[in-house]
Amino acid sequence: MPPTARHDAHAMIRRSLPSARDMQDDFTQPGSILRPFPDAGSVFAPGQESLQRHLHPLVSIDLSAVRPQWSGWLHLLSPLEPCDGLVGQYTEDEFHGELLRSNWIGFAVEDGRYRLLGDARYFLLERSLEETPPQLRGDRTELEKHYLAEERAYRVSRDYYREHGRLVRLNRFGNAPSDDTTALDLVERLGGFADAGYNWEETVEFPLEYGEAEGVEQAVWPLSPSGRRFEHVASVPGWNYRKTGADLIVLFYEPVEQLALLTFDWT
Repeated sequence: MPPTARHDAHAMIRRSLPSARDMQDDFTQPGSILRPFPDAGSVFAPGQESLQRHLHPLVSIDLSAVRPQWSGWLHLLSPLEPCDGLVGQYTEDEFHGELLRSNWIGFAVEDGRYRLLGDARYFLLERSLEETPPQLRGDRTELEKHYLAEERAYRVSRDYYREHGRLVRLNRFGNAPSDDTTALDLVERLGGFADAGYNWEETVEFPLEYGEAEGVEQAVWPLSPSGRRFEHVASVPGWNYRKTGADLIVLFYEPVEQLALLTFDWT
């Protein structure tokens, strides 16, 4: 697992720049700016719908709620990899690229939908058993079991939300809501700046820029291959929506080239 964070991941949310809560106070409800559990057809570009096997759509976000000059929608996604370690860790020597690395997943944004910036075989289970290297077949078997459990948990969470109108924690088996059905935030952070000092910065090498920004001790921006800053859009714990998931899923956007970028904090 990645090294221990210098701060608790949720402190990032509490201490960052004042967010779009001035537009909406209660993130347990979608209002007009969030769309929980969006359909794959509204998330993935044509020909990319099969990515929903590897990436669960959690919530879509109205970009104008993040920056008034932006428009359209972006999507927080939760990868089913890993059951232990990092998403993309099995394919580093074959299917990685500038915006597709272990713990980093980049997309081109096409009319508000995502196109993966690389080969879908970045995900181990995109390959057939015959195509899987022998040394990874044991990992593949465990990952297949993990996918089944997380897919079941995602559907339980989605179906409960659609029936009751709130997102709730699941039990430890992921097959039903927990006894505590208090509504969870659909996002825990919207807009603002990403505060420096967290695992996602250090887990895998990625070009980053540090600087001053209002409301944070030190801000950090991932950089595009052209050197442009990715701006923070939204963050949420993956396990808000499933049995397991990253301690924090962080979504960034680069508006000039229209690129979306996901990374994951593990503590």
